[in-house]
Amino acid sequence: MALAQSVASLTLGSTAQLQGPSSATPGSVRPSLSLRSNAAAFSSQSHFAGSFGLSWSAQSNGVSTSKSNRGAALVVRAAAGESKKVLIVNTNSGGHAVIGFWTAKDLVDAGHSVTILTVGEELSDKMKKQPFSRFNELREIGVETVWGEPSDLGAAVGSASFDVVLDNNGKTLDVVQPVADWAKANGAKQFLFISSAGIYKSTFEQPHVEGDAVKEDAGHKQVENYLAELGLESWASFRPQYMTGDGNNKDCEEWFFDRIARGRPVPIPSPGIQVTNISHVRDLSSMLTLAVGKPEAANGSIFNCVSDRGTTFDGLVKMCAKAAGKEAKIVHYDPKAIGVDAKKAFPFRNMVCYPGLPYILVIILGRCPSFCIVCVVPSKRKFCHCYCNFTMKQSSECLLDLLST
Repeated sequence: MALAQSVASLTLGSTAQLQGPSSATPGSVRPSLSLRSNAAAFSSQSHFAGSFGLSWSAQSNGVSTSKSNRGAALVVRAAAGESKKVLIVNTNSGGHAVIGFWTAKDLVDAGHSVTILTVGEELSDKMKKQPFSRFNELREIGVETVWGEPSDLGAAVGSASFDVVLDNNGKTLDVVQPVADWAKANGAKQFLFISSAGIYKSTFEQPHVEGDAVKEDAGHKQVENYLAELGLESWASFRPQYMTGDGNNKDCEEWFFDRIARGRPVPIPSPGIQVTNISHVRDLSSMLTLAVGKPEAANGSIFNCVSDRGTTFDGLVKMCAKAAGKEAKIVHYDPKAIGVDAKKAFPFRNMVCYPGLPYILVIILGRCPSFCIVCVVPSKRKFCHCYCNFTMKQSSECLLDLLST
């Protein structure tokens, strides 16, 4: 869908107004959105200072729904007769597992029927961790939970058919292709794929927006290319970066809280002003739910799924320290100079990789992130109790030993 068909006018600046099409067919939804931002300031001493705000309203057959962009996830219920059967193919590990959990909840809240297929076996040790240990919450609201392999979905779901298939598991074409092919062969009308904002090429122009150059050899990009050529009635790809939220077994800010709570210095790769983005899972789950409700609008689109604000590495340390009510000592280091692999000693990519506010999402689906980073971090202060990945902690202690020599 061309942007000219999506919006009548778009002016970016201190204030931007986004209006729906000037004419609408009976029963269609006409969104009205307003995007405002105050001036953003950046310095090496703090995270980004600045904020974006958005509110929207939509009317359909006399029923209106409105939502501010702060405070809670957005769920729009399916209209009568539009309830869909959705299959979520969910990963069994990593930070993305929680996406399927909350998307299943939001889809049920929106009036859809959900089956979540988790890769692997139900009795495996991985299922003892969140969010899998909380799957009773899904079954209590009517979600069917099954286990199996993405290469043989038929064995797990039998003869069941689905209107929508969401792949929240594969990172490469060889893993996702059998799922996409099965979905098309079995009559699914829509296919949604959880990609990654990590495939953007690092450039001097940031933040990255939809349409920016990506690593063409990345597995996620190859999947997106395949979906675009498969001939599905509707498909869309969503690119999150770092995720946080209730039920996540890989909280990216956990490492910072652990060191701060124990009174240890926080080693940060120099210069500390690298910008990254942490998003709340409830934002992504509500975005996916909106796409299920608007398959025509979402068709063929790639959406950034990120917070509307970024933070520097140093800024994240300071926010965690403030939330914990403690002081933090930051120690900068050059990984190459001391022979340390930053990938093992630090929980984020040591680079400036900052996907920006998802303008395409705002324009097409009428959705803006609800949770900002400065609101999310204080809610995670429970990690002051030192829940920490031992390998990362051990690497950090060794790193501090190197820095002190």
